[in-house]
Amino acid sequence: MPAHRFLLGAAFNLFSSLPYASARFESANWREKIRQLLKEQKFDLLVCDFLFPAVSLPWDEKELSAIPWVIFQHNVESMIWLRRAENKRGLASFYWRNQWSRMKRHEMEMCSRFDGIITVSEKDESIFRGDLALTNVLGTAPTGVDLEYFQSFPRTSSAVPTVMFMGSMDWYANVDGVNWFVEAVWPLIQREMPEARFVIVGRKPPAEIQALATTGRNIEVTGTVPDVRPYLRGADVIVVPLRIGGGTRLKIYEAMAAEVPVVSTTIGAEGLDVKDGRHVLLADTAEDTAVKVLQVLRTPGLGAELASHALEEVARPCSWEASAGVFENACVSLIQKRSQS
Repeated sequence: MPAHRFLLGAAFNLFSSLPYASARFESANWREKIRQLLKEQKFDLLVCDFLFPAVSLPWDEKELSAIPWVIFQHNVESMIWLRRAENKRGLASFYWRNQWSRMKRHEMEMCSRFDGIITVSEKDESIFRGDLALTNVLGTAPTGVDLEYFQSFPRTSSAVPTVMFMGSMDWYANVDGVNWFVEAVWPLIQREMPEARFVIVGRKPPAEIQALATTGRNIEVTGTVPDVRPYLRGADVIVVPLRIGGGTRLKIYEAMAAEVPVVSTTIGAEGLDVKDGRHVLLADTAEDTAVKVLQVLRTPGLGAELASHALEEVARPCSWEASAGVFENACVSLIQKRSQS
């Protein structure tokens, strides 16, 4: 969404009962289509994939429905808005804190209307049960990754030390993280290793990110790519410099599956069952991040050891098959419970 449209919508949203992030996705047409499907066809379960579509469900039909309704929460959305507010000052801080407060109320109210909530991490599950006081949390379906897909592409190497970020560049948290890395961390790395290059791989980079490729600082911005594996399997280290976020980061598991060492902030690796120094390296300051990236670039044995442990960790419990099985079991259990009531 263009910045001017976002700002205009955000301003008008001050008069809405919904936080802007949810209000802009509300659709009366979609609500009526779902209502029609529920009346015309027989289903075992309704699954709402994340919070935002929930505002467009035909809630008046739920009381008449014989099937359970489940929401799959990719993260705790209100936590993301709180972290955005913490990185703002002045009037911007007031606006984002107002949106956080409204989002928290909205998230609690909306999630409580479902028969069950499934989360993507134990940390998120704990927040829903504790901070949001929700009693309908079914459990956690862990993040999965297609190990065979990433292993099937050959590992390559470059004569130029390559640091890579991958992620959708139309997502605010990724833009914020990349900008912080380029401004605070990259100069420290280049001072020690001027030949190193930083490759930003992700769809729809805004103008401010595209402009980084013209700064003469050995930065490449790819935009959308047909296949991320050539870039991923050719990188020496993946960075996940996120300061805002929630849920889990699939990009870390993909890097682990591709046997590429990862340097991440604590928030970037939040919710994943990874250990600092064994599966990934964690750093939250610019200085520590630069030091750990340089350690990997200068010490191939360290990167290889991290990649080996990471691959072993991600191979077993993190397959899509295992994750889907956990999700399926939670849904089946709820269906059975409803049929017995």
